[in-house]
Amino acid sequence: MLAKDIKLSEILSQEPGTGFPLIGTQRMLMSGLPAMSRLMKQLLTLIGPDQLAGVLSRHGYQIGMTAALEMASHYDFDSPMEWLRSAKYIGSITGLIDSRIEIHHFNQKTNELKFSAIGKSSVEVECWKSIGVDIAQNPICYISTGALSGFASVVFGSEVLVKEIACQAQGHKHCFSEGRSASDWGLSSSQVRELWVQLKLNPFEQEIDLLKKKLKKTQKDLAIHKEKIHSLEARTSKIDKNNGIIYRSSSMNKLILLADKVAPTHSTVLIQGESGTGKEVIARYIHNQSSRSYHPFLAVNCAALPPKLLESELFGHVKGAFTGADSNHKGLLLEAGKGSFFLDEIGELPLELQSKFLRVLQEKEIRPVGGLKSLPIEARIIAATNRDLKSLVKEKMFREDLYYRLAVFPLTVKPLRERKEDILLLSRHSLEQLYPGHPGFSPAAIRIMEAYLWPGNVRELENCIEYAVILAGQDRIMPEHFPQSMSSQDPLTAISSDFPTFRELEKRYTKLVLKSTNQNKTRAAKVLGTSVTTLWRRLKEMGYQEA
Repeated sequence: MLAKDIKLSEILSQEPGTGFPLIGTQRMLMSGLPAMSRLMKQLLTLIGPDQLAGVLSRHGYQIGMTAALEMASHYDFDSPMEWLRSAKYIGSITGLIDSRIEIHHFNQKTNELKFSAIGKSSVEVECWKSIGVDIAQNPICYISTGALSGFASVVFGSEVLVKEIACQAQGHKHCFSEGRSASDWGLSSSQVRELWVQLKLNPFEQEIDLLKKKLKKTQKDLAIHKEKIHSLEARTSKIDKNNGIIYRSSSMNKLILLADKVAPTHSTVLIQGESGTGKEVIARYIHNQSSRSYHPFLAVNCAALPPKLLESELFGHVKGAFTGADSNHKGLLLEAGKGSFFLDEIGELPLELQSKFLRVLQEKEIRPVGGLKSLPIEARIIAATNRDLKSLVKEKMFREDLYYRLAVFPLTVKPLRERKEDILLLSRHSLEQLYPGHPGFSPAAIRIMEAYLWPGNVRELENCIEYAVILAGQDRIMPEHFPQSMSSQDPLTAISSDFPTFRELEKRYTKLVLKSTNQNKTRAAKVLGTSVTTLWRRLKEMGYQEA
């Protein structure tokens, strides 16, 4: 293995279960530059520059030793020199420094080693600048040189010291360090032992043994965790393959529980919900969870065909029933056999067919167009609509008796705006389907997706993700990659874009005000022009729960 062939994505990972960042098997602590700058400034004030140098060097030394063992556990390097060159990636991963290592001489038998490191963008230099200290009199990259000392010592098999000769904190163009074996620096064994005492480190061999034991235990624990995760993933994959439903919201969880209850029965199911919410996905889930899963799942959209053609598709026809009927046609209700038959947009079923379909539900039989004999059917009926069938009944556009026959077990799929917890999960799934391995969404893009109301629901979400992927290519998806209609929508337009009822609009506006006031009820009540008591009562009536 050559150092240049290393992929950082192979080294960086997350701990199963907790999500902690890992370098190999070692847990990382993420810290921003401002926080580290303040810490260094406080340490400089408390213990002075000399003590600070010792503390940071010792810290870096431990980082380097552990990192070298991690690298060796990941890769079988072609030579010790390639192993040493891999140290540059530790500087990149940890955010310490961007460096390039050049090896000038390496002889393990004679204990001779000489190499140099040219670096830039050192985090220690950045900290030095941010705390307002003047040009440094001496090099100050103690953690970096300490880490490189520890790393090289493990590779070389005995003590190696790295000294910084020039530093950007001193005004130089680059940070330049030189590494040599302890003897090459003119240090005796007693001086090396004194160095161990000063740095409060165990002798080199003891440190290596301790780290190897810790590494072995960590790798064993991680292997156990990964085995458990793989087992769970296998089970999850099997479930996902059967249903294809991705959710985290409580409303979808309740819906799936109800679907699980009705799936084993033979009852007719009516699935209600806005366009694009995934009603057919729920219908297929019910079919897959039932004893009919080994039989066909057939579907027809009642709004997609003219009445005469729809009647023929549903019930079939006999030869000569009408012009062009050159042979007998079985019809989808018969074709479904013992499986499930899904009628989408049942609210668009013409009135003249509603009475005929009512007989299907009551008698479990059909009569083909032009036929004289009724034929029994065994398929389970699952219907779906994005319209309010009760209103259609009042308007005499839908038969009341048919409605009650269909709504034996009604299910309602909530719109995406009411289950915002699902948005990111669905977005990532859609992105992975379109572009496996894509770097994903920026935090700003995620905020826009979760704030948008998605009048077209999951279908619109999938289309927007595809649009964004085309613009973003291999880069992370940013707000500007979304369609303009989505990214430019202001909050007030967003909550009213689908013309909700006054009650629903009031509910959405209350939520918007609470969000903008960070859930402060007193401030929200002032904006809404009401008392805190009234606001609490209104929230209780709405069934509102804080995010």
